[in-house]
Amino acid sequence: MRIRRFRDSDAIELARMHRGTIRVINKKDYTKKQINVWATASAKKWRENAKAKNSTILIALDKNKLIGFVQLKDSEVKALYVHKSYIGREIGKRLLKKLEETAYKKGIRKLHCMSTITAKNFYQKHGYKIIKKTKYKIGNQKLTVYKMEKNLSH
Repeated sequence: MRIRRFRDSDAIELARMHRGTIRVINKKDYTKKQINVWATASAKKWRENAKAKNSTILIALDKNKLIGFVQLKDSEVKALYVHKSYIGREIGKRLLKKLEETAYKKGIRKLHCMSTITAKNFYQKHGYKIIKKTKYKIGNQKLTVYKMEKNLSH
């Protein structure tokens, strides 16, 4: 596995993987309506996310297959997804570690995220603390999430 920065040519595969992961992995914690509203991001949207100010997207590849990605926007972990067939192989751990190193090099000393119910234990295992349980609005749905943060040190 290797990790590199996002390229525009990754957008279609990234969007497809993102939607597929939500539909399979997150369905145990969220309703069908919530999943349907959440799993809609297009390739165009991911290209825009990548070009946004202070945004970094890192891609994990197995040979040339996109198997995961993570997005940093300012000091927030905006997204971390692993292909449904690669869950449990430490892809997420490696992406998060690389993102934290990138953030630290940019002078960021504290990261925060809005974790899904599904990912909460993953983030806790990697040193993120729950600040509060809250709701995150996507379209006409409100998803239960956890505001979490981690102090970075070297």
